Amino acid sequence: MAQARPLRVSVQAWQPPRRIDAIDFWLRSRLLAAAHALRETLRPSARRWPAASDALADAPVLAQYRAPLWTDGRADEFPLVAGKVHNLRVARRAFDAVEVPAGEVLSFWRQLGRPASWRGFVQGRELRGGCVVPTLAGGLCQLSNALATAAVRAGFELVERHGHTARIEQAGELVGDAVDATVFWNYVDLKVRARQAWRLEVELTGTELVLRIRGRDAPVAPFVPVTMHRASEDAGAALPVARGCLSCDQTACFRHRPQVDVGPEGLTAALLDGWTPEFARFLREEHPGAQRMQPVPLRLAFWRRPATGWHREPVAEGVAPAREPWAASLRRALWQRLWARQPGRRQASLIDGQRWLAQAFAARLKPEHTQLVVEQSLLPHLQRIGALDGRRIIVLAGALPMTDIEKRLDEASQRWPGDATLRDFRAEPSLVRAESQALARASVVVTPHAEVVRQLAALAPQAASRRLDWALPDARAIHRANVERQELPLVVFAASALARKGARELAAALQGWPCRLRVLGSASDDARLWQGIGHVEHMNWQGDWLAGADVVALPAHIEHSPRAVLRAVAAGVPVVASAACGLGGLHGVREIAPGDVDALRAALLAACRSS
Repeated sequence: MAQARPLRVSVQAWQPPRRIDAIDFWLRSRLLAAAHALRETLRPSARRWPAASDALADAPVLAQYRAPLWTDGRADEFPLVAGKVHNLRVARRAFDAVEVPAGEVLSFWRQLGRPASWRGFVQGRELRGGCVVPTLAGGLCQLSNALATAAVRAGFELVERHGHTARIEQAGELVGDAVDATVFWNYVDLKVRARQAWRLEVELTGTELVLRIRGRDAPVAPFVPVTMHRASEDAGAALPVARGCLSCDQTACFRHRPQVDVGPEGLTAALLDGWTPEFARFLREEHPGAQRMQPVPLRLAFWRRPATGWHREPVAEGVAPAREPWAASLRRALWQRLWARQPGRRQASLIDGQRWLAQAFAARLKPEHTQLVVEQSLLPHLQRIGALDGRRIIVLAGALPMTDIEKRLDEASQRWPGDATLRDFRAEPSLVRAESQALARASVVVTPHAEVVRQLAALAPQAASRRLDWALPDARAIHRANVERQELPLVVFAASALARKGARELAAALQGWPCRLRVLGSASDDARLWQGIGHVEHMNWQGDWLAGADVVALPAHIEHSPRAVLRAVAAGVPVVASAACGLGGLHGVREIAPGDVDALRAALLAACRSS
């Protein structure tokens, strides 16, 4: 392996920048960029490698490098740091999961392409002439530094590398084997080559840039650290600290920028979809200053706005109004209306709508948004497009993870193989993986659902769990008609007659027991479902369904929003529910395991005796 040559640069005392120098730099850089582009067109030195293979996805990690994202700069220059992180967020897509064949060159600029604003790059920070200046796509050097360091650790060859002439305040000196590698479009490049095939992985956590190199073979050459030497100083002397345009006292300088007050920790955005009173209360109490992004409340009867929803939640004083993407909301409403009566396709249309909302929300995020409060259904889509990278994530978890949902449906399908509704839909494996990856980076998980807390504790152990109290309806607002008590007990099934809601377990538990059954929702397509039960009444979600009820049952396999059961609890009606309903610890609820018919029957009998 050819060892990278020591880089010698001359460091001069800092001088205030002049316009004539800036013009001279601009002209020279454009000429050099044009000449380099011409050379690469005539005789390309590298190619762009697509992320189209997973051949080395399980290969051992040859080298890894971690660098802080938010702590390597002055607090009063936060806008430039936020811009840097955003640019890394955009650039990561070009480098992550790239596999390079043996003997081939990976060029930083060939792989990334031109960093233009139309690609999503924003103003970040760049070291130029001893100053930290705002520049489009500034901050990409942190990625090139990480790539160069990991490549040297893996024993790779640095075909081309250039070093900085100054360092960022708070960033500290490069220590140990860390390699300095600056880049500037397109002629100041970083090029890496290895004798074996290798895979590059780039990740942005909430606080760090993590770069890994994987390969089947061990490094082919011993590690030799690359050091920098400056002609005017000793080899061990430190690089000078660059002055920042947002914090420099040279207010007469043409590059000086006024400070922007965004707070030391940036801004918080709440990306919302489905409204619940528990999450609404959490946002009011914990994040009143968060900028809300929420769907437009559209419905077929457009002249009647829904009685509840995020549009009904007031915005705190001094906070920007909630942003509502009309186009995505309208597209989703029409799409879901189109597929509303096809069970499997209906669920797919819900996921499509969530994806469109997530894309619209991500386009409205600013680099200064360092913390996101995200509704769980939007997580996998935001993970796919990289909007979660480099941010602290608080998850409003209103459902079980998709991995657990599909596992439970598969188990129920094995128990009831004749029920097609248990197999009518499964999410794409890539979407399930994206949700798991997003949950694995969450800092806090917030939910009122006891079963969700338990499952996410295993799937996202790094996240702090916070369980909210269920919001019970006002008992005074619940009208429960006084009816003459019947000899046969009345069991209310608090859902539509679906297998995933436990309808088949309830039908089995009621066999041979003289009782009446009231189904709150719609009837089943299986006419034999309630066979053997004397009296069955379907309410179709209308009327006083609690009137005369002795017990309310919901032995569901999947239930994320047990609002009907909460209404029964508030009215003082005994409830028998499975653990999947997430009501553990709630007074008046007897909890059973999903699918346990014997336990369900015993709990129903006990509840009827006590009512």
